[in-house]
Amino acid sequence: MVKRYPLSNKEIKELSNALGGLGSIVRGADKVEIYELNETTTLYIVDGKPAIARLLVKWDSSQGEYVIPLLTYVYTNPGQIPNYPAVVVDDGAVPHIVNGADVMRPGIKEVSGSFGAGDLVAIKDLKGRVIAFGVSLVSSGELTGISRGKVIKVIHHIGDKLWNLARELERK
Repeated sequence: MVKRYPLSNKEIKELSNALGGLGSIVRGADKVEIYELNETTTLYIVDGKPAIARLLVKWDSSQGEYVIPLLTYVYTNPGQIPNYPAVVVDDGAVPHIVNGADVMRPGIKEVSGSFGAGDLVAIKDLKGRVIAFGVSLVSSGELTGISRGKVIKVIHHIGDKLWNLARELERK
């Protein structure tokens, strides 16, 4: 059910306003395309580069819609990405996260910014590189008071299907 279609200039402006902090990525673009992968995943391709994903995510007993920059875009355009609340994980957690595991409390070494349960969180390695985005299952305040358990559901990580699709679309 993959659909790909361009937006008009008016639609680009409306999208830019609707995306909040990520709106600057599409603002002023010559061409923005919608790439509807399925009912839960839509990509926004900006001037030929996959840049943003809109994901419908189920976590615990809740569901939410999240708009995130694609990690392939983050690495090639670091200055254009808004500052997200973040957690820094130790080196032992990184291989598990980039293989699709959720973030467990013992792997977190640092928390920056304030967030609530259900909020989008950047997941960084010890060198400060964003390796994933996830949905926090607890607030930042609660996180500091617990010592074990799953605390962030990973929704996009280096090497996942979105990463590979974005790289494939960039090559075309």
